[in-house]
Amino acid sequence: MNIRKITPQRIAVTLAAVALAAGVAACSASGGTNGQQQENQQQSNDTTTYEQVQPIPHFTYSQYRATLTEVEAIQALGSQTTSFFFNQGVADPIFSCPSLGMPVPATAQLSNPQQIENDGYPQGGAAVTIGQMDPNGIYAPPDSTGTNVLCLNSAGQPYIQYWEGFVDAVSGAARWDMTTHQVVVVGQPTVPNCKVTMTTKANGQKSSATTCTK
Repeated sequence: MNIRKITPQRIAVTLAAVALAAGVAACSASGGTNGQQQENQQQSNDTTTYEQVQPIPHFTYSQYRATLTEVEAIQALGSQTTSFFFNQGVADPIFSCPSLGMPVPATAQLSNPQQIENDGYPQGGAAVTIGQMDPNGIYAPPDSTGTNVLCLNSAGQPYIQYWEGFVDAVSGAARWDMTTHQVVVVGQPTVPNCKVTMTTKANGQKSSATTCTK
C-alpha cells in the first residue's frame, strides 16, 4: 500500500485548490462572467459614452408642452369652438355647430371604473380589482367611436350632439367651404391665455404655477 505522507506543503496546495474551485463555482452560480452580464456591462459603457459625447438636450421652453397646456385649457374652460361631423367616405360634413370646448369621446369617464375588493378567502384573503358603477348607474361603457359635442343653438343655448363618426373641432368660429371642401376659420381664433407665475416662499424656496383664463 502506497501511503503518502501528509505535510504542511500538501495541506496548503490542497486548500488552494479547494479555494480556486469554490471561486469558479461562485462565479458560475452568480453569472459573474456569463454573456448576459458582459452585454449589460457593454451597454452601460455605451450609455456612459453617449451621455458624455452626445448628452440629451436641455430646453428652457417646450412648444409641445405649451400646446398641450392650451388644449387642456380649452377643454376645461369651455372655450368657443366649431365642430364638424363627418360620415366616413363622404367629403362634406353632415352637420356642424358652434360648440364649447373640445369633443368628448363616448368612452371618457368622470369616475374611476374600477375598485379594490377583498376576495374573502381565509387568512386575510387577497385584494382583487372589480368593476365599479358609474354615477349614471351603469358600468364602464364598451369601446365606441362615439363622440359627444356641446353645441350651441342660434340662441346660444347649449345642447349635446352625439355622433359615432369622425368629428373635427376648431378653436374658434369656422365654416365649411363647399368649393374647397375645407374648414375655414372666420374671425379671431379663441385660445386661452395661459401664464406661468413664480412665487418665492419665506424660506427661499421657489415654486411656479400655470393659470389659464379665457
